Amino acid sequence: MNQKTIFFIILPIVIVISFYFYSSDSILGTINEYFSAPIWDEVRERDIVKNSIPIIYQENLKSGDCSVYAEKFDIIIEHKYFVRGEELADKLNYDKEKKTLIISCDKLYGEKSRLNVWYVLEESPKYPEKYEYFITKWEENDLT
Repeated sequence: MNQKTIFFIILPIVIVISFYFYSSDSILGTINEYFSAPIWDEVRERDIVKNSIPIIYQENLKSGDCSVYAEKFDIIIEHKYFVRGEELADKLNYDKEKKTLIISCDKLYGEKSRLNVWYVLEESPKYPEKYEYFITKWEENDLT
């Protein structure tokens, strides 16, 4: 067989495998969904919980990270529907006594920022138990 024939045999196989992999109804699609970040537009609105709390800068650490005060973080991680709350607390080095988190300094917006935590309910058919957190700018008209 020449190279052109091999190409025309392999190309359709690659296309079929790619389509099969990205189809969430397939085994490979389910595995891909498990390891990938949630695509929020694909999740039913009723299956998403969105939380937001103020965080206040405390100090720079030698690692390039910052310590921030997060008085209301317990409300998020202890919520009965957030089954991975403890994992997030560990990821952000949460100190329950001091009410502090460790976050990269370059993600903060000055002295006061907003920590947003979105998670998908356990019963959701799309991205169950997935979560994501991100920092946004604190607006003065935001509630504390």
